[in-house]
Amino acid sequence: MRASHRRVFSSAVTGSCFFVIFALALGAGCKRGKSSAGGGESADPSQVVAKVDDAVITVADVQERINKQSPFVRARYTTPEKKKEFLDSLVRFKVLANEAGRRGYDKDPEVIRVMEQQMISKFLQKDFESKLKVEDVPDADVEKYYKEHPAEFNQKDEVRVSEILVKDQGKANKVMAEIKALPKAAAMGTADKAFRDLVSKYSEDEESKPRGGDLSFFDKDSTKLPKPIVEAAFKLAEVGDATAVKTDKGFFAVIRLAQKRPGFNRPLAEVKRQIQQRLFRDLRSKSMDNFVADLKKKSNITINDDNLAKVVIDTGASVPGGAPSPGMSMGAPGSMPGMPPGMGAPGGPMGAPGGPGMMPPAGTPVPRPVPQGKQ
Repeated sequence: MRASHRRVFSSAVTGSCFFVIFALALGAGCKRGKSSAGGGESADPSQVVAKVDDAVITVADVQERINKQSPFVRARYTTPEKKKEFLDSLVRFKVLANEAGRRGYDKDPEVIRVMEQQMISKFLQKDFESKLKVEDVPDADVEKYYKEHPAEFNQKDEVRVSEILVKDQGKANKVMAEIKALPKAAAMGTADKAFRDLVSKYSEDEESKPRGGDLSFFDKDSTKLPKPIVEAAFKLAEVGDATAVKTDKGFFAVIRLAQKRPGFNRPLAEVKRQIQQRLFRDLRSKSMDNFVADLKKKSNITINDDNLAKVVIDTGASVPGGAPSPGMSMGAPGSMPGMPPGMGAPGGPMGAPGGPGMMPPAGTPVPRPVPQGKQ
């Protein structure tokens, strides 16, 4: 089998059932580390340790693949026996890849597509992603964003209350008496439900009544609510406390404190990095768009809209074979901009977690968003 065919299948086989055969032998892929202890004598990395047909496995091949594992996994392969075991997994992989190539799987469209995905992944990492840095976001842009979005970084203390609005003071006094009989914080859930029941029973405000009387959060300067209600709400000390107040329109509002939310003041120096990360995502996306647009200009592209209209879309819940969409994704979790969904960074050999063509491990860190003002 030609060497190019073996390379094609070696990249693509990571998504196949062969992954199960090798996952246990290889462990999880991670960043490359230094040589493990007990490595034996220093040797020429190009020296051959195994040969499978016309393909060779060198000292460097084995060393590189072992050292891409986690320190815990690397420690397992310090003895000659374990090194031989690891080498055997590489040999088995080559044997299977060669046989698959002999049977024509290197020409399978799905295999070719996965190979192209890996090629794009390496290309973007080395020739695009590596040239962009968060620090490339100008300080002037960070300051501009900070000034234009003050609510994200500075907020006053807020409270949330629920109300029962009635027309006469006698009814308000009756409602207050029933509220005072409600349980306090130890049974707050029960008290909340009991208050909502009182809202349904007594409130004459058709706007807030369907919401259980909820008036949402507001600060001392809020103009969304009558001033007497705002002032009375901020005088309530503890969640569950209630009071009755006459509004400027002659109604009586019985309000109960539901939540208190302290304000915050985040200076630019504290949130600079977070703003940079947000703006960097936009910068990277725009850079990718421009990069691809330039490549399109250099390419001979023909689109047949009539034939495109003939494409039949299966709107069923499942996709045959579970294959990922071949479409390009600009921001899929764990993907590089412009990469098809599900493409992780090249990592461990033979489809180990984190290796070529595999989704990144769950919990892969992503840049934290800039804190929002309200939660």
